[in-house]
Amino acid sequence: MVTVTLISKPQARVGGNFRVIKIPEECYRCKLYGICMGRLRPGRAYRITEVRPLKYPSPYKCLLNGDEMVPVVVEEENLILPIKLPYIIEGSITSFDKSWCICHPCPSEEALPSRVKIIKVIDRRQCGSGWFFLVEAKPLD
Repeated sequence: MVTVTLISKPQARVGGNFRVIKIPEECYRCKLYGICMGRLRPGRAYRITEVRPLKYPSPYKCLLNGDEMVPVVVEEENLILPIKLPYIIEGSITSFDKSWCICHPCPSEEALPSRVKIIKVIDRRQCGSGWFFLVEAKPLD
């Protein structure tokens, strides 16, 4: 999913990646929250695909670091997830059950999607008496 958000000017470069670990308390009080951190999900990773130009210096400064904020287009990165199903078809859409994270580490619980699109099957592994697939998946929520 493509999203326009704000990032500090020193970090705004095409191809740059960042992960939102947690939204700081200061962000909730900021008047830019709705177009900045409010558009991102904790635990998810993003890649900057475009830096939008500003004709004038931005009057908006980040409450955390004091940097000038600039608009960027970001795309959510795919997740590596375990899927415990009898078979997997790349391109298919399936629900995701967080109980599948027992045998393979998953992103933080708040970052886990309820539905995913399978992009690529990476591996098939055994867990206890069963098997699961390790996949690259695009979150759909």
